[in-house]
Amino acid sequence: MARSDPDDWRPCAATDTLKLRADLKARIRAFLSERGILEVDTPRISSSAVTDPQISCFAGVGSHSRFWLIPSPEFHLKRLLAAGVGDLYSFGPVFRDEEWGLLHEPEFTLLEYYRLGMDGETLALEVAGLLTRLIGPAGPVERISFAQLFERELGIDPFVAPVQALWDRVDPEHRSGLARDDRGLLWDFFLGNVFYPRLGWDTIAVIHDFPAEQAALARLRSDNLKVAERFEIVVRGLELANGYHELTDPAEQAKRFQDERSMRRRLGRPDIEPDARYLAALEAGLPDCSGVAIGFDRIVLLASGVKSLAQVVAFPFARA
Repeated sequence: MARSDPDDWRPCAATDTLKLRADLKARIRAFLSERGILEVDTPRISSSAVTDPQISCFAGVGSHSRFWLIPSPEFHLKRLLAAGVGDLYSFGPVFRDEEWGLLHEPEFTLLEYYRLGMDGETLALEVAGLLTRLIGPAGPVERISFAQLFERELGIDPFVAPVQALWDRVDPEHRSGLARDDRGLLWDFFLGNVFYPRLGWDTIAVIHDFPAEQAALARLRSDNLKVAERFEIVVRGLELANGYHELTDPAEQAKRFQDERSMRRRLGRPDIEPDARYLAALEAGLPDCSGVAIGFDRIVLLASGVKSLAQVVAFPFARA
């Protein structure tokens, strides 16, 4: 087959960027090793996908069965936690059949780790320390709740304001394809397209207390059941980390999976069966823990000063 670009066999990342990438990996492993966190290998293909309506998984069919490329090692890691392994992490490729652009690739490298007996606030501070080691001083940690962020930026309470009030604050040029009556999707729009690009330019921004309906795997705040113990971290306008104090109740988790399946049906997305092995692990007993997923390629982007994720990997999807 003829190729339009005769040089598309070449890597996209500069050699210096690949060396920086290797150095950052070594620094991450040293940071986690200092804290006694065990690196483990988990499957990259799985018999189960995820019910999260915002995530689309790549599916394949082998000679004997259907399989999925994992969007995260989360369920496998928490199965290991339930088996008694202790603090652990996975560091490797994951796959999502979603948007593709300057800051998104269908295959990317994810660091995901878990700490026993640690709440989300403490874990967020630990992650801030890791990010400082990797990309240099980014300023003090700025904690702001989900609700406070909307109140500061839009002057409304995102939980009680009519959904029309959110829609009215969307710039007309951004309304195409955006559901005007879906509160959750409007929340996501403002976070990703309006608020986050403004955050973390002289701080490490930690956004916490997300709505319960946007944290299906996190426990709820005991003093406010409308919000979950979930956090995200933004540096220089980029979301780098998403973490939470893990839900350990198997009955509640099963209910939330069914809620997500209902949402998938409303959005016209394929139905997904919940991961039965993960639910069995919760039945066996997941210890109190917090976990975080960190986008490694975005860290390389910030550390190197390039503009797109395609420039921080040897062969992005377009040249794979």
